[in-house]
Amino acid sequence: MEDNNMPEEDLPFQFRDWAYLPPVVVELISKKVKSITDYVQFRAVCSTWRSASLPNSSHFPPQLPWLMLPFEPRPNQTDPDEKDNGIRLLYDLWEGKMRRLYLPETIDMMCCASYHGWLLLVSVKGREVFLLNPLTRDRIQLPPFTSPVKLLGNDSDSPKFDATTYFESHHGCFGKSTMTFSVDITDPNCMITVFIRPYRVICCRVGDSCWTRVLSRRNRYLIDATYYNGQFYLLYGEAMDIIKSNKPEERIVFNFEPELKYVRMHFLDGKSGIYVVAFHPDGNVEVYQFQEQPLKLKVTGTSDTIIFSGCIIRPHLAICSDDWDSLDGDCIYMENNGLFNVEESRRPHYSIFAFDRDANEIEHIVRNPGKKQLCWPPEPALWFQPSFM
Repeated sequence: MEDNNMPEEDLPFQFRDWAYLPPVVVELISKKVKSITDYVQFRAVCSTWRSASLPNSSHFPPQLPWLMLPFEPRPNQTDPDEKDNGIRLLYDLWEGKMRRLYLPETIDMMCCASYHGWLLLVSVKGREVFLLNPLTRDRIQLPPFTSPVKLLGNDSDSPKFDATTYFESHHGCFGKSTMTFSVDITDPNCMITVFIRPYRVICCRVGDSCWTRVLSRRNRYLIDATYYNGQFYLLYGEAMDIIKSNKPEERIVFNFEPELKYVRMHFLDGKSGIYVVAFHPDGNVEVYQFQEQPLKLKVTGTSDTIIFSGCIIRPHLAICSDDWDSLDGDCIYMENNGLFNVEESRRPHYSIFAFDRDANEIEHIVRNPGKKQLCWPPEPALWFQPSFM
C-alpha cells in the first residue's frame, strides 16, 4: 500500500505534485509558451506557477490576430435583450474559437482602430478618447477630439476639429480610423498617430492637452497615413507625401508609376521601414518597400509573411510565419461581411477566408463566428493583435 504521507522528494515521479516544481524551472517552462492565451492558462494552474511567472512577460513572438466583432453603441437602447453588457466577441484564429471578454470600458464607445495590442476607443461626437489594452485592462487617456487642435509646426490653435460627423451614433458612422505608434507606448516620447477618414491626420503624445493636425493636400482623397522614424507618410491614390515632424514645410512628393496609380493600397504593419500592400485589379497582391535613396517602391518577397487584410476602410497588418511552426507564409487572411443566409432576416454575417498565394486557393476558415449584426451597412470587424505590453 502506498504511503500518502511520504515527503514530496521521496515520492515516485508519477505521483509528484507539479505545484512543487522549483520556481526557476516553472519560469523556464513559461518562457517556452508562445501563445498568450496558453500563458494565461499556464499561470492559472496554481498560485506557485502564477508567482513564478511574470504577469505580462515580454518574451512572446507577434501573436496571431483575433478578429474583434463590433458592437454598435446605442445609448438610448431600451430593449433589454439589445442593451450593451460590455461583453465583446473576439475570434481567436490560433485556437479556432470565440473568446468573450468583459470590457465595460467599451460600453457606449466606438472601437475605431487597433495597434500593438491597444484599442482606440472614442465616445459619440469624440468627447472622450482613450487607449485600452483588452488583456490587461490598462487604460491611457488621450485628448478629446472636441478640444482645439494645433497645426504641425505652428504653436497657435487651428480652427476647431469638428468630430461630430465622424463619430455619430446613427447607422453608418463608425469613425473609420487607423492608428500607429512611433515606439513602445510606455516610452514618454511615443508619437500616437491617428488617421480619420477621409482626410484627417492627427497626432499627440501621452499627456498632451490637445491633438496636432498634419495637413494633407487639398482636393485629394487620402487613403492611409502612418508615422515612422520622425516622418509622416500620407498615401493618396496617385502619390505619397513624406513630411518631417520637425520640418513640416519640407514636404516630399513621391508620384507612383502608372501601374500603381489608383490601385487599392494600404500601409503594412509588422516590419521595419515603410511597406505598402497593393491589391491589383487582376487579383494579384504585391508588397512594396519604400526606399528614400533613391525614391522608389521596390517589390519585396512575402514567402515568410502572413498578411491580415481588413475591408477597404480598415488597416492591414503582417506577421512573420517563422514565429509559428505550423503556419506557412505567402498567405492572406481576409475578413468579409455579406448576406450568407437569406432565411435569417437577411442580416449580415462575418466570414474569415485564407488565400494561399502560392497554391492560388481560397480556404473558408469560419462563417458567422458571432451573433448577427443589427445594422446595415454593417460595421467592419477589426483585426486585433493581443499583447501584454
